[in-house]
Amino acid sequence: MEGQRVAKGEGGKKLPRIIAGSVLAAAAAAYIGLCAWASNQYAILPNVSVAGIDVSNMIVEQARDKVAAEVAERSGNITFTLAYEGLEESLNGSEVAADVERSVQNAWQIGHENFFTGGFQFLSHLLGASSQVALVIPEDDPAMTDMLDRMEEAVASRDENHAYAIKGDRLEMTKGAPIVAIDWETERAQVRTDLQSAFQNGLRGEGKTEETHTLTPTQMVEGEEPDFEAIHRELYAEVKDASLDLESMEITDHVVGVDFDVKELRKAYQQAQSGETFSIPVTLTQPKVTREDLGGHLFQDLLGEATSQVTGVASRLYNVTLSANSCNGVILLPGDVFSYNDTTGPRSVANGYRLGSVYVGGKSEQQPGGGVCQTSSTLYYAILHTQLEIVERRCHQFAVGYVPDGMDATVYDGSLDFKFRNNTDYPIKIQCWTYDNSNGRFITVQIYGTNPEGIYAVPTASTFSWVAPTTVYQPKEDVPRGTLVLDTEQYAYRGRKAHTYRTLYDADGNKLETQDMGGSSYSMRPNTYFYNPLDGDPTTWVNGKPPVPEDPNTTTPVDPGATTDPGADPGTDPGTTTPEDPGTTTPAEPEPSVPEEPVAPPPSDSGIRPLDPNEMAG
Repeated sequence: MEGQRVAKGEGGKKLPRIIAGSVLAAAAAAYIGLCAWASNQYAILPNVSVAGIDVSNMIVEQARDKVAAEVAERSGNITFTLAYEGLEESLNGSEVAADVERSVQNAWQIGHENFFTGGFQFLSHLLGASSQVALVIPEDDPAMTDMLDRMEEAVASRDENHAYAIKGDRLEMTKGAPIVAIDWETERAQVRTDLQSAFQNGLRGEGKTEETHTLTPTQMVEGEEPDFEAIHRELYAEVKDASLDLESMEITDHVVGVDFDVKELRKAYQQAQSGETFSIPVTLTQPKVTREDLGGHLFQDLLGEATSQVTGVASRLYNVTLSANSCNGVILLPGDVFSYNDTTGPRSVANGYRLGSVYVGGKSEQQPGGGVCQTSSTLYYAILHTQLEIVERRCHQFAVGYVPDGMDATVYDGSLDFKFRNNTDYPIKIQCWTYDNSNGRFITVQIYGTNPEGIYAVPTASTFSWVAPTTVYQPKEDVPRGTLVLDTEQYAYRGRKAHTYRTLYDADGNKLETQDMGGSSYSMRPNTYFYNPLDGDPTTWVNGKPPVPEDPNTTTPVDPGATTDPGADPGTDPGTTTPEDPGTTTPAEPEPSVPEEPVAPPPSDSGIRPLDPNEMAG
């Protein structure tokens, strides 16, 4: 109709909203894209530092190397001190084992820990925002923990708290007097935070940084019942003997043990009148070894010694000397265990040892370190003259001759070891050396320590069940016909068994006890003769005579009667003259024979165990 108005459509109002929505969607998509891009970055964000060390735009490996280098270079300039009412304990920054790896990982996590916030953090750091990450110091860092422990001990030992104090063997307390205490759990957490701050300040600059944390005590409100458990923790002390610091070779102080009954203290407090001073008994435990004891008597007594003659080829003598030098000067603190294998190290050519005879499955072989069993055996022989506890010991497969039967100790890298424990209250020292005189070369072992009671030991052994060497024959083509050739590499040994005892006496010679040190069983090894296979087995020879060779002009028959007797005994035990170290054997079962005097029951762990016949010894 002419002149009629037409209404506008609704679409005109929606267009701005559509445009706005599209813009928002595009912005959201762009932001998500930025987040995705930021989350895939391997580098640390811009303007990020670890304890003042800039690690911006670095990958983790680069940042780790830089922070580690800066810490190593500058931490020595940092000094951190704990203080409390005139007491101080300090540490140097170089003593702290900071966790650089975790610190750098924390720096990398900025912008990477949350996908949807990563884009914003990345953008803000591009525009100038910065983040500082603390250098991570582990809660159990040894240097920090030791400093706190020293301060706690120093505070506890001071008689500054007038509400209670240990006087003699009693704990005195005044009811109603103000009690000052330190919340060590809170202080330890705060010290770690302050130490991190000290590193941040110190690593920023070039000069020295000295920071102090002053402990803040808490004071009990008058009328409030004391924390008796906290008082016990403060005053309690574990008894500790004076000892020798092997690094500084200085004597550390002893500590008198302190303890008391918390329930008894609480009851006495509740029964006391306000302002009244009361007391309860305190248990004081004196140390076995004081600083004065140790300082004046260190290594003053010869506890035991032994000497044996060293024979054989030059390489064997050299190995004995080298292993003796490794043991010489070793110090064992109370409770320490000596390991011969650990002390001498792998007996290899690389470590200076030369080839020598050892036994593998009862046969002689050349291996590095042949001869070192004489050092371990002489050491064991010396220990048998002391009260020291044997932890591990095995006998050789064949009797050695250079120490009495039952008093040897075989060793082999990786399997057989000789060990003993310092079961005294004082440090002990091993002196071990070889020397030459007109009679040959010898090795001597001496054990020094402190023996206030004057107790000494005498080892004895019974030897029995002797077995003479038999004779065996082996074919060998290069042996002249009609002859027998003795194998001079595989010496014959008499078999026997031994049982060892150690008797302790007091300073006046009175017998205290006899200890069963266990049994030893040494194998027999036969005389071995080689013969020509064409002659046949000598055990089949008629009248002990070899058959006449076809060409008598080539080989003259020999009467081997003097050398083929299966019962022949080559004479003295080769263990006294041969350079070989016999191998191990299975220890004997306990023997029915006993010393003339009654003996004490065997120890629960004699150090003897059955061996596999295939085990090897040097």
